Amino acid sequence: MKKENISYWTKSSQFNQFPQLTQDLQTDVLIIGGGIASILAAYQLAKAGREVTVLEGRHLSQGTTAGTTAKITAQHHLLYQNFIKQRSEEEARLYYEAQTDGINVIRNLADEYNIDCDMETLSSIQVTIGESEKKIRKEYEAYQKLGINGDLHEKDMGLPFETTMGLEMYDQAQFHPLKFLAGMVEVCVDLGVTFFEETMVKKIDGNTVETESGQEVSFNQLICATHYPIVNIKHNLLFHLEIERSYIVAVKDHTPIPYAMFQVADIPERSLRHYITEDGLGLLVGGENHVTGAKDDVEVGYERLAYDAKALFNVDHIEDKWSAQDMMTADKMPLIGRYSKNDDRIFVITGFNKFGMATAGVGSLVLRDLLMGQSNKYEELLKPSRIDTLSSQIKATAKKAFSAIKGQTKAVKDYRTDRDALHTDEAGIFLTDGKFEAVYKDDEGTEHAVSPFCTHMGCVLSFNNGEKTWDCACHGSRFDCDGKVLHGPASTDLTQQ
Repeated sequence: MKKENISYWTKSSQFNQFPQLTQDLQTDVLIIGGGIASILAAYQLAKAGREVTVLEGRHLSQGTTAGTTAKITAQHHLLYQNFIKQRSEEEARLYYEAQTDGINVIRNLADEYNIDCDMETLSSIQVTIGESEKKIRKEYEAYQKLGINGDLHEKDMGLPFETTMGLEMYDQAQFHPLKFLAGMVEVCVDLGVTFFEETMVKKIDGNTVETESGQEVSFNQLICATHYPIVNIKHNLLFHLEIERSYIVAVKDHTPIPYAMFQVADIPERSLRHYITEDGLGLLVGGENHVTGAKDDVEVGYERLAYDAKALFNVDHIEDKWSAQDMMTADKMPLIGRYSKNDDRIFVITGFNKFGMATAGVGSLVLRDLLMGQSNKYEELLKPSRIDTLSSQIKATAKKAFSAIKGQTKAVKDYRTDRDALHTDEAGIFLTDGKFEAVYKDDEGTEHAVSPFCTHMGCVLSFNNGEKTWDCACHGSRFDCDGKVLHGPASTDLTQQ
């Protein structure tokens, strides 16, 4: 049976395996989540002499980090002009400095510990076929105001398709994220960090967390490095964050691209970068973003990317394909710091807005300093409590999410009763003997029936035909066709019917 698509990064890397937590535990610093943000924070704190324990619900770095394009860059689309307008020139400059520090964290660690992770220093370039020239010029003006190391090129940028302009940011980087993190996990273990896998956290109560299997872990300080923070009452982050999915296809034997990372600024947006394989360079083509659970035919996203790869880069075969899931904030800046303004127990890091590599790097520095009782130059810029002042932007985000939820509510009203008519590789929501069931019939004819309601807050799930998963449009939880949790905030599997 076809399972969720696996990224090239996962297929070409190897991690040490860690046990499941089977008894109660006491630790100084507890980190929930096992992606790049968690591992880098664990390293920084262990290096500072703290006792650190990491709990991962599945396997280390097999969530969002495994789906990334792995661009380590401060060039986040064309956002600096908006940061100047919405925040200030000073804060926009500070954001650039933060991202640059994040790049250097990863680059320096790979160098210091001799981690073979295909690290490359190269430029990031925004390009247009002519539709986004005005925006790119304005962004270049922002670069000049902020002192960003970049240039505007009013010419074709040498890609296999015609472009009219490019905005280049120098001294950026890309790498193989899981080779890097596999190395960093070994470094962390040497520093005394304890890792547990397949240990899903159910709730936080005071200075104790409870796992799905009933173990309790007490802590002095906690970092929640999951998509949606499990502690979600004080600032009600559930309604301030939006989850988007995007898609990537990997190809080989393609028309070469110049030595740089590229982002097409026009609609549809496309992300381009090369990657290193055992037999030469491949190409990643990414895009087709949408709110998780809000698209009826997800496979179309892969098909459009495959079409572009074949038409523009002269390839006839897709080597790999996979998807990514990203937390989006209303002001396009991450949330890193104290969960509650005056509480030095619980900290969060989330909302990377599709650029989690450099953000995780700088986030590890911010969290290290805050947990050590020190100040950090970026803490005010990135503090989670700022969301209380973003009412107009949050309303727009909530409206978009609500539209997605309405569409999925309609799905349960349009339930089917003709279960015998279900084709192979097809799914639907059925009413059987007064009970709703979400049923997927795999390509061998076996039916997989689970509850159609998300275990997080009861929202109706929709079937993702590209990944063969059940996805939630409310808060982005995802389950495989047998109901097992793939992405939170849900921590409990769907009931099998």
